[in-house]
Amino acid sequence: MSNAEDPLGWIDSQPRRPAPSRGAFHEQLDEVDSEIVAVATIVAELIRPVTAAFLAGDRPAAAAALTADAEVDQRCERLEEQCFELLARQSPVAGDLRRLVAALRAAADVDRSAELLGHVAESLSWVHPPSMRPALREMVGQMGGVTADVFAGAVAAWRDTDALAAVDLQRLDDQVDLLQKTVLTELYLGGQTVEEAVSLALICRYYERIADHAVELARLVTYVVTGERPEEG
Repeated sequence: MSNAEDPLGWIDSQPRRPAPSRGAFHEQLDEVDSEIVAVATIVAELIRPVTAAFLAGDRPAAAAALTADAEVDQRCERLEEQCFELLARQSPVAGDLRRLVAALRAAADVDRSAELLGHVAESLSWVHPPSMRPALREMVGQMGGVTADVFAGAVAAWRDTDALAAVDLQRLDDQVDLLQKTVLTELYLGGQTVEEAVSLALICRYYERIADHAVELARLVTYVVTGERPEEG
């Protein structure tokens, strides 16, 4: 059975060593949190430049998202391994358990967001945004900007342990949803090739999902602090 099928199985093959003290354990939890903030920041800071590169049809500039996706994927995989090891060796309960469960979920959200941003960059292989109608280009730019704001807010929520951030970020996420619907309506009116229409619909979906992952990051902070998850808007 592979590590992917049994994420805890590899621990059995590792040399046995004493479990760290509670103080050291909490230091390790802090390191996990710091790494989540670091990798999420990579994604947050790329959304706007990748969107600009997409709208300009600048494939070399957009390729930065593909490089970042590979780095984020590796770091999130290491994060998950670290969390599984801490779960297995420390048997945490209450707040410590919530922190590790939230960290595992957060790593998956960040990893998926980087992958989706990479898809935006890859789409330049078959679409040419500079030739699209100005109204469409403007709406896609707005989606990228608001999505970047949502993700930056999620990073700040995790860094500052802000249990209330999810509520405000949900409102921003609603703006992304509205922009997606507006773009789809504009596509329905025609004026672009079928390939362009399908590609733009997918790109809007990518941004919408990135924003959703960002809100989920903030919701995980609420879960860590309160033990409850805020209701979805």
